[in-house]
Amino acid sequence: MDLIFPVSSLKEWIKSCLNKKGFTLGKIFINIIDKGKMLKINKDFLNHESHTDVITFNYSLDNIIEGEIFISEFMLLENSKNFSQTIENELLRLISHGLLHLLGYKDNDEIKKKEMSKEEDHFIKLFHVKPF
Repeated sequence: MDLIFPVSSLKEWIKSCLNKKGFTLGKIFINIIDKGKMLKINKDFLNHESHTDVITFNYSLDNIIEGEIFISEFMLLENSKNFSQTIENELLRLISHGLLHLLGYKDNDEIKKKEMSKEEDHFIKLFHVKPF
């Protein structure tokens, strides 16, 4: 998948999101992977047999956020269709979701899912695409 946004724009946006929450950006790797790799990661590390759109690995120390975000290209495209979103907006949502997991947010019940969704929307509003 080709990059939809310039890396510098994504980096500045991520810094802004983290700064708003009182955290500093360390190193975050965003990996867009195929369906098979996502299933393997989900099974190997989380012991889940199902497919998912985002998996994060948190390596943060104190208030410096570091980690890896794995995004399923298959689910990115499916979600954009199912939720009538552009691929760009859906990618921002998935990155936001991963960032929130790195910040300690959970989505293992309906209340937490709603809170994360609200925070995702807030993060997405912080992103302003400049002409490139």
